Amino acid sequence: MNYRLATILARQAVDADKTVVIDLNLADPVSRFEICYGCTSTGSGNVEHHAAKCVTKIELVDGSDVLYSLTGQEAQAVDFYHNRKEPQNQIKYLNASEAEMIFNLNFGRYLWDPLFSFDPAKFTNPQLKITIDISGGGFGSTGGYLTVVAHIFDGKSVSPEGFLMHKEVVNYGLGSASHEYIDLPTDYPFRKMFIAAHTEGVGVQSLIDTIKLSEDNDRKVPFNLTANELLRSLVGQCPIYRESIIFAAGAQNNYVYCTPCHNIKAVSVPWEVSNVDISLTSFSPDGGKVRVLGSDTITNVNSYIEGYAPHGAMEIPFGLPDEPGDWYDVTQLGSLRLDILSITGRSSSDTVQVFLQQLRKYAA
Repeated sequence: MNYRLATILARQAVDADKTVVIDLNLADPVSRFEICYGCTSTGSGNVEHHAAKCVTKIELVDGSDVLYSLTGQEAQAVDFYHNRKEPQNQIKYLNASEAEMIFNLNFGRYLWDPLFSFDPAKFTNPQLKITIDISGGGFGSTGGYLTVVAHIFDGKSVSPEGFLMHKEVVNYGLGSASHEYIDLPTDYPFRKMFIAAHTEGVGVQSLIDTIKLSEDNDRKVPFNLTANELLRSLVGQCPIYRESIIFAAGAQNNYVYCTPCHNIKAVSVPWEVSNVDISLTSFSPDGGKVRVLGSDTITNVNSYIEGYAPHGAMEIPFGLPDEPGDWYDVTQLGSLRLDILSITGRSSSDTVQVFLQQLRKYAA
């Protein structure tokens, strides 16, 4: 068999905030790590936040060398843009149910890419670190379950040249109509850059005005676009993000949270009903926040949701995705600066994250 799934961490109960550290004693290259965290619902009333917020950080390290470092929401956004399809999340905001969140760490251009994968043999002491805040999201969550599997090359012998490295560059609070200047790294070529602006109930275009990328003090400006233009011309060319959320209708004006944050549409139908009434859902102006409008007589509702910009993230690709020679080789630049201008009226409670997908080659 050329490929196999290997269990890295068997299903493990998590009953307190912690960082789970896994030593990676693997001999074969890994195309993808798949992390599943199921946050267990135990309460009633409003859902606190999106269930993916329970995973606050995912890191792949080799001593002090950081090879992957994203939040759970960032990881899900990157995975969607990378594979052009949603992960197999099972979102249930119901008492005594699990909201299963899937976080895929992709190291190649596609699954089983023979050219790029994570090769543990190239490192001294690789570790996977997963930080969990058990009450960070979900429906009254006080714990959950963690599982990790790896998609490993088995019978097929490959000699990967490198892997796709993912890192958050900055996470900052906005000001009103203010510029944030971010010096980007120039150590490895860029395959993609991601900019996320996620305030629950607020659309990306209501947080960010303009985004400008400048080489060597404006010697060249690769782009200078509004958030609306990026959403329309780049994010809008991606597939629609679709998901199903099952939740208790409860009282009017309760909230649940979805993954897409831009141009959201939804339809809701009864799921386990006590009569034939149908609960409706209404959305705040984007931002992934769902306000429930309907009858208390409905026990559970299934809402089918679609939209763009998962977790408020926008993808900016650099070149043809399957051709490494076409990617953005920033190593030849003296400096590379990102200038993000916020919308008037925003504050430090509104945050923006910038994270990268870079090509890191192994030493010869």
